[in-house]
Amino acid sequence: MKNLKWPLITSAVSSIGIFTYLLIKQSLTIRSISDTFFIVSLFFLIIGLAMWIMSSGFFDNFQRFMKMHFRFRKKNEPKEFIPFSEIGKAHQLYWLETGGILLIVSIVSLLFYFL
Repeated sequence: MKNLKWPLITSAVSSIGIFTYLLIKQSLTIRSISDTFFIVSLFFLIIGLAMWIMSSGFFDNFQRFMKMHFRFRKKNEPKEFIPFSEIGKAHQLYWLETGGILLIVSIVSLLFYFL
């Protein structure tokens, strides 16, 4: 449960923001709730999937090639670089779990819409 603490907090804050937005817009229907939760969950899922793909090491060779061939040479510049696979490893699950929670809420509200 400790691992889901921050994704649950982010999902709750996002849910409050979504309901506030829909109340201000005066379109609080089950369909609009489902659509809005789906769009917000896509935001989190796209960022999480991009971090997951980068952390797999797929772009590391491409990054090394670009750094090696298109770098302006400076005397004090180190030749080492931080590979893409090391950048988002720690936070990719946060984005995927938050997007997954919001997607589940979207699917549940869509089921209520069709009942």
